[in-house]
Amino acid sequence: MKPDPRLDELGERIERISTRPDEVRAPLIRLARPLLRAFGYRPKLSTTHIAALLDALRAPGLSSLDELALAAVEELEADVTAVERSLVVHGRVPLAHAAWLGRLHEVTTRATRAAKDRKDETARRIAQAIDPVRIAAPLALSTPDEEKEEKKEKAEKAGGEFEGAQEPAKAAKENAPPLPEEERLVELELSAIDHLLDAARDETDLLARRRRLLEAARKLLLDAAAALPLARDGVEARQRHLAREIAQIDRLEATGLSPHVRLTHQARDALGRGDRQRLHAALVALDGVALAAGDGERSARTGMALERMASGADEPAEEVRRRSLKRSAQELFGAEMTAAVAAGYAEAREALAKPPKGESAEDAKLRMLALQYMAAENEEQAISALLSVDGCVDVGVPLAPVRVTEVEERVRVVPYPTEDMLLLPARDITDIPHAVIEDPRTVLMALAEGRLLARRFIQREEVRRKRTRLVGEARIYVLDGSSSMLEDGRSGTRARVRDAILLAELGMLVRRYAEGSRDVRIVLHYRYFTKKVWPITRVDSGKAALAAMADVAGRVRKGGTDIEKALLASFEQIREAKASDPDLARAQIVLVTDGDAVVREEVIREAREKVGDLPIAVSVVALGEENPTLRALVARQRARGERAFYHYLDDDALFEICEGKLLDGRSLHVSDAAGFSALSIEERAKALRDELGGLVEELGAIEQKRSAAALEAALSESDAMADRARAEEALGVAGGEKAARGEGKRASREALDRDRRSLEARFLRWFPAPAVDGKEGMPIGRSPDCEAVLVVLSTVAEVVGDLGGTDLARRADAIDLLERLLPDAQLSPARWHAVLRDEARAVAAALGAVHAAVKGART
Repeated sequence: MKPDPRLDELGERIERISTRPDEVRAPLIRLARPLLRAFGYRPKLSTTHIAALLDALRAPGLSSLDELALAAVEELEADVTAVERSLVVHGRVPLAHAAWLGRLHEVTTRATRAAKDRKDETARRIAQAIDPVRIAAPLALSTPDEEKEEKKEKAEKAGGEFEGAQEPAKAAKENAPPLPEEERLVELELSAIDHLLDAARDETDLLARRRRLLEAARKLLLDAAAALPLARDGVEARQRHLAREIAQIDRLEATGLSPHVRLTHQARDALGRGDRQRLHAALVALDGVALAAGDGERSARTGMALERMASGADEPAEEVRRRSLKRSAQELFGAEMTAAVAAGYAEAREALAKPPKGESAEDAKLRMLALQYMAAENEEQAISALLSVDGCVDVGVPLAPVRVTEVEERVRVVPYPTEDMLLLPARDITDIPHAVIEDPRTVLMALAEGRLLARRFIQREEVRRKRTRLVGEARIYVLDGSSSMLEDGRSGTRARVRDAILLAELGMLVRRYAEGSRDVRIVLHYRYFTKKVWPITRVDSGKAALAAMADVAGRVRKGGTDIEKALLASFEQIREAKASDPDLARAQIVLVTDGDAVVREEVIREAREKVGDLPIAVSVVALGEENPTLRALVARQRARGERAFYHYLDDDALFEICEGKLLDGRSLHVSDAAGFSALSIEERAKALRDELGGLVEELGAIEQKRSAAALEAALSESDAMADRARAEEALGVAGGEKAARGEGKRASREALDRDRRSLEARFLRWFPAPAVDGKEGMPIGRSPDCEAVLVVLSTVAEVVGDLGGTDLARRADAIDLLERLLPDAQLSPARWHAVLRDEARAVAAALGAVHAAVKGART
């Protein structure tokens, strides 16, 4: 059955909002526009019915799918109408709302198609796989009323009272709508996050690039959430999606998949090698990206292949999932680590089972709580937290690439006189003019015997070479061991995630120590604190890391909280480390806490100054409870350009992490068929080809056909748009907003073909080299377009600098991101180039940052 015909009409209305806003009409609203604008009218959007439809599709058997589908279409129509009214009232539509409507229309179309045609299994799987982030509320600044409601909710959870009264003058000031240009720039910065998520979703081949896009989106999201009062619903939905996707990529790579090789090629390779596990992991990855893209043709084949591989298995799905998670932990961190954690839990249970003499009632209560926390059945929560934490928290890397200038002195022999001269044996007859001749009659004989000396002049030269070098970073984890980490929250999840953060870091160190190929040795320090600061533990070897794992997992701490005392002790530790490690380039203190303790910034600043010129960042991971003092401390560091971060995870998010809610989906591992492991490699390969060879080859053929067709279509469209832009320019007509379409595809193809000359020319067309120094004679005022260009350039520089890859890939990524951001910035290519030309001095520094980012340098 066909989906609701109203969806086509709604799609046209959404396109009109985005591309032809001047054609949108709402006569009745236009009459009341002055009044609505004065009151700061904002569209009220809803996703209640589409969320209910998606939930119903995930739980088949309900008979109300038709009613839910009809309600979802009506809800979409109401949302489109609300945004059209906002456009008429304010003369523009918020960028986030326009893009959100497009996503909502796509999701509604997929869901209603699955609801109408119950027999289409592929459509149902596509609808079931829709991530909630696709319909999440747009990223936007929260209103004062929303902030009050959030504060009230937090106060109620904490058991306190909320004071909502506010002075009328202050309330009026806070409720005043932002200026249009300010709102435009904020929307532009926030839209970059969803563009990166879309780019990651479009990346269906390479896990490495997909991960880099997701991590760049996470960084921008955390920065924006730390600097702006964003509505929590939109932030939390994106954080959950990013954590789930990054954790999935971690597990896929741990199965043996290469992040730098196309997934279809790896599926073919695993098929030819008879590697059943790796083939299954590749098919799971391909199935995931096909479902996310709504690709029915590919998802039908991947689903069929996975069903064939799982056929014959009679184990419960939950048991298969549990075993897969345990295996992923061993693949990621090693069997030694999981054994050390299990041993730590066992020792802790044994120690806690015996009550000490003179135990008070309060201590007995805490001991029983700790016993429950350490119970054998709860070890699965530790594994889930360990696998999920990398996607939730980004603490950086202990080795960082830094651009350095090396000076090398070279000595060169020159024919002209210099300050330095040497006498060296003459080599041939050409050296005779420079020879020291005592008797002309014996010159040839002395030359033949090697006794003839010739003058050699030495030129000393300094050769300066810039290169990227790994430098060490002192990393000190300062972990809150207070009783509240175990007692507050839900089922001790604060303490479990706190320990998982450190255990994941220790597991990474074990792997690095095992590699043994790094010139710079990595050293990690950690300490727990309550009212007392416990001794610091130094980890500088694999053996020390394994011992630390058992210590972290096998002890339950209790007490109060003194954050300031713990920070001061850590500064002293960094000062001592600097004296003993000449390679130490910077330091980072990672504070993990749930306490709202007093921290005096002036005391912290004095302690930092005593360390010397070593850059020190104080970063914070707040678990379960926000700490305004620590958040402000991190914000001021970031304002000074320092490398610090602030992560906040509420108790609901912590519970999801420990319960494995971020690790849902199909199991990555599959049980081998009976007798399969006893076969030779050739026999395994033949068995897999007989079972799945046709489907894998079809997947490869689809990819090859589509990539070629998509590229040709994009290039043809790009050529047509370029011809149209040139014609309009010749006629004196301003270029359209779509004139840059296809540039990202062209750049990606040139990077793939290693066409350096064409790609560099395309890059310089959009990002010309800064012709002037941006610091000298900077104009006081800038045009609104110039402000938008600066935001775009800054976003491109920051994202591309984090993406990594080759210089060609970074150039292509910069062009692709620019193409996505230009419509949101309300800039046509003509207006973009006009700013670069007419306000060159104002944008010089930002352009320089983009050029530095594509070269691999960070500014």
